[in-house]
Amino acid sequence: MPTVTEDHRLAPGERPNPLVWFVTVDRPGIATDTDDEHMHYALGGGKARALKSFGHDSDGVHFLLLRGGTGLHTDTAYTRYTHQLVLRNDGTRIRGLEAYDDDWHPPMYRGTMYCLDTWSPHIGCPDPRMNPPRTGFMKAVIAVDRDEPLNPTEAWRLLARYATRQLTDFEVTRRPPRGAAAHAGG
Repeated sequence: MPTVTEDHRLAPGERPNPLVWFVTVDRPGIATDTDDEHMHYALGGGKARALKSFGHDSDGVHFLLLRGGTGLHTDTAYTRYTHQLVLRNDGTRIRGLEAYDDDWHPPMYRGTMYCLDTWSPHIGCPDPRMNPPRTGFMKAVIAVDRDEPLNPTEAWRLLARYATRQLTDFEVTRRPPRGAAAHAGG
């Protein structure tokens, strides 16, 4: 996760707004339990920053959990586009460089689905519209990564299969997969 500074000059192919698309889906079909107990199962207790990626199936669908947001960075070591369905969000948003932060996406409530260009600078930061806690805010998503953006219908077809799964259905590993495992189904 290479760190990027706010004075970063966008390279060819990098987007000022890293979100490719953003939609809301029917939430009654989402049954994953993301209360604090289940989140701590994967992230551990406390309020320190944490990130866990686990439960990858043969198409690369997996859970991704974060606590405390992220710094401004790019993810060029991973597949370029991540498609995510929000299961829990205690009050974060995604933005690119601050210089381009004039068009905020709607709040990312449970049922929000989006495509993020991870090779473009991005940050998970507090969203004051959602009144996040000062520390320890958490976010849980179902994710699938691809070399090219999927459209929302294609992404939903893959992400929906985990909408009724539980975090505790999977062993939590210490590090996210790299190489072939990170590109499964690509």
